[in-house]
Amino acid sequence: MKIKIGNGYDVHRLEEGRDLILGGVKIPYKKGLQGHSDADVLIHSIIDSILGALGKGDIGKIFPDSKKEFKDISSIILLEKVCNIMKEEKYNIGNIDATVVAENPKISEYINEMKKKISIALKTEEKNINIKGTTEEKLGFTGNGEGIKSYSVCLLVSKKEQ
Repeated sequence: MKIKIGNGYDVHRLEEGRDLILGGVKIPYKKGLQGHSDADVLIHSIIDSILGALGKGDIGKIFPDSKKEFKDISSIILLEKVCNIMKEEKYNIGNIDATVVAENPKISEYINEMKKKISIALKTEEKNINIKGTTEEKLGFTGNGEGIKSYSVCLLVSKKEQ
């Protein structure tokens, strides 16, 4: 069995007039994340962790914000495309561990739905996806409510001889 590990990070500014999408779930909140796509920081960090493990660069390389086809696109669709890349390389998700850093809103009641959407997009079991929420105790830009960030790490597994 072959394994590969990747980590991911993403951050977006909060702004009024946009929906807040995290883990493919629309969360009721007074602000949403600014970005070219739906700006889902959780999925973007997961995408980067998978691409990193595969040695395929990052989300900006695969889905550049200069392309109109990605304007306001659901990040779940981008995750499905990354899953296809992963499957072409003969890898599967071993597990993903992700942390969303936001002072508000609290995400605990949405985590199960996020895990379900992410596991479907990645063709893996929900038990292979872990999502946590934390604050920065009112420190920095996330603590001041200016933005949200996410960290993730993934383990990819393959039975392919390399």
